[in-house]
Amino acid sequence: MVTLGATRGSVSCPTIPGWGINPLTDTRPNSQPPEDHSPISRKEFVRFLLATPTKSELRCQGLNFSGADLSRLDLRYINFKMANLSRCNLTHANLCCSNLERADLSGANLDGANLQGVKMLCSNAEGASLKGCNFEDPSGLKANLEGANLKGVDMEGSQMTGINLRVATLKNAKLKNCNLRGATLAGTDLENCDLSGCDLQEANLRGSNVKGAIFEEMLTPLHMSQSVR
Repeated sequence: MVTLGATRGSVSCPTIPGWGINPLTDTRPNSQPPEDHSPISRKEFVRFLLATPTKSELRCQGLNFSGADLSRLDLRYINFKMANLSRCNLTHANLCCSNLERADLSGANLDGANLQGVKMLCSNAEGASLKGCNFEDPSGLKANLEGANLKGVDMEGSQMTGINLRVATLKNAKLKNCNLRGATLAGTDLENCDLSGCDLQEANLRGSNVKGAIFEEMLTPLHMSQSVR
């Protein structure tokens, strides 16, 4: 075997018996590091937050935060579009005006979070806990959860005046004692959803699926003009 020395790695040239030919084999290390898809930790993310002005849009599209503890952090105006936030601890976090469009929030805990003006279009929050959340913005900016997957979520006691839940899926969800005044629930799947104790005054339920839904102890009567099927 003949080895040719080089300054950046070596080239090994084994001889093929009987032919006298030395095929070159590049043994230099690969200069491209493997892609890192490991979740971002709380410590790493806080470092980014401290270096960013409060009202600047921090771009976190498609990043992996799976299982991270982001509780009680100021996450206003952050762009989490298509980010992986599954199983995250977001309890009491301030997500006012943040963009969670198509984000994965499955199994996440958002209890007590501030979700005023949040954008959650087509997001996946299946099995998440959103108890006692505030979606109601005094300025009139409405939270948008159109087309979101909210199967089995627990939103008990949340303030959701004027929220947009059009064509969202809330099958087997718990919405007990929620304020849904003026909410848009047109075409929403509310099958087996617990809406007991809710305020649905002026809510739009046209074309919604309420099969097996519970409407006990309603704060205001549900009028036929709201057109449920």
